[in-house]
Amino acid sequence: MIVAGIKNQYAEYYGSTSHSKTLSSSDSFMGTISAASTQVDKQAEGDVIGLKMIKKQGTNIFYGIKAIYSEKSTRENPIVNITTNYEGKKVSYNVNINEVNPNNASRLEMFALCSYADDQGLGDNSTFGTYQTLCTYVEMANHNGYISSDSDGDAWEKFENEKMSWVNMSQKVMDLLYDCNDLIQYNKGISIMNLFSLFSKEPIFI
Repeated sequence: MIVAGIKNQYAEYYGSTSHSKTLSSSDSFMGTISAASTQVDKQAEGDVIGLKMIKKQGTNIFYGIKAIYSEKSTRENPIVNITTNYEGKKVSYNVNINEVNPNNASRLEMFALCSYADDQGLGDNSTFGTYQTLCTYVEMANHNGYISSDSDGDAWEKFENEKMSWVNMSQKVMDLLYDCNDLIQYNKGISIMNLFSLFSKEPIFI
């Protein structure tokens, strides 16, 4: 574990919603979109359960990404519609939450999962949501050499397609937080791991 220099610096990586319920009745981190996500022609309508901004690489331009339950979503089979206006073009995906695997998922899929989790009270209860906590973890993992990636992907294509093991990444960052005696952020990781355990295709050990 690379800890040198981080004890006095890791706080800068921290970002410091509850939503209404609208549902109807390894160390090799990086991979390449999975069966959990399907591009659709029509964006969903309804209450927004998640929002984030994504920066276009090499610019100061940001585009919005929002999460809304698909009209096909049910309690047993939740489906979250993710829509962006990246570069002025609307693109929408439906993400089948039950098919998201945090051991090998894209940022798009994790944003959908975290938006769903926050809406259902399964997230980390942080001010800006579970996905923002994970973005902070990604920044710390990148800073310490655990992964080589940007927190927001800096491009819709990367946000959409690049996959990683969020479980392995989070475990390494949690070890770092524990060594730094930051139990508040570490306990957020415990909440996230409990969420991951509901959807992981493999056992998760903390």
